[in-house]
Amino acid sequence: MTQTLKKTAEETGKKALRAVDEAGDQMGAAAGEMAASAAEAAETGVETVRRKAADARDTLVSGAGAVLESARDVALDKADAVRETLSDAGARLAATLERASVDRTVDVLPARVLSTVAEGLSSASRSLRERSVGELATDVRALARRHPGAFMAVAAVAGFAAARFLRASAARRVAESGPEADRGPRV
Repeated sequence: MTQTLKKTAEETGKKALRAVDEAGDQMGAAAGEMAASAAEAAETGVETVRRKAADARDTLVSGAGAVLESARDVALDKADAVRETLSDAGARLAATLERASVDRTVDVLPARVLSTVAEGLSSASRSLRERSVGELATDVRALARRHPGAFMAVAAVAGFAAARFLRASAARRVAESGPEADRGPRV
């Protein structure tokens, strides 16, 4: 009986080992399949993220282009309004100088100078009115390339004139608002 028991125990042990081996093989196969599925899912997820990032980039680029174009249009509209205002101011100044030159019939030389300046302003005013902002910008670039020294000198004079105008405007504003408005530090 011991022999039978021993034999039965050995057969049961072998069956158990085979069952463990089969379970291990099945678990290994399942783990392999799971790893392959996980790798495939990760690859699909990465590809999806890349595609969505590319779509987002394209959307941002097209949106930025639209914003830049809109800003450019607004800037051109503002520049056109300034061009019109400058043209009108030049025409008014030319008319005033022309009237002043007619009133100075006694002094011939100042009358001629005023008349010449009035004609130049009137011509510049007409030129401003007839041309677009793009054409004016092209002309300014061409002038800067042909005569860089003169262009720099005119730019410097214009900068100084603008600074004096702004300083005078600020001083006038402070004077008009009275002493109670002048509480902050001056810059």
